Parts: sequence; C-alpha cells; structure tokens
Amino acid sequence: MVLELSPQQIHLLHASLAESIRELREEAIHTDERALRAELKAKLDRLQALQRHVEGQMQREQPAL
Repeated sequence: MVLELSPQQIHLLHASLAESIRELREEAIHTDERALRAELKAKLDRLQALQRHVEGQMQREQPAL
C-alpha cells in the first residue's frame, strides 16, 4: 500500500513522529518492568524506522539548489 502525502502532511507526520518518539523514550526509561520496557523499546525502534523513512521522503521532495 502506498500513501500519497502532500509536503505539508509529510512535515506534520515527521513532527508527530518526533513527539511520539520522545514520549515513548521517556516512558521506556522510567518503566521498571523488564518485559514492558522491552515492548516499548521495540515500538520505539519501529517508530524511529518510520521516521527515517519520512525523512528520506522529505529530502527527495526538496528542490535541488
């Protein structure tokens, strides 16, 4: 499945991912339960991978100078 997003939507998605990553990282750091922390870190890894993909899309959409 491919989503077509406008540049504004891509920037909004990037900002939302960054905020979610910050919050999830804080939650993972402050969680005492080992199993829950591992689950949170796995989710964090997936969000960071998605953010890198969005950043790549943002770079491809920038006009060449």
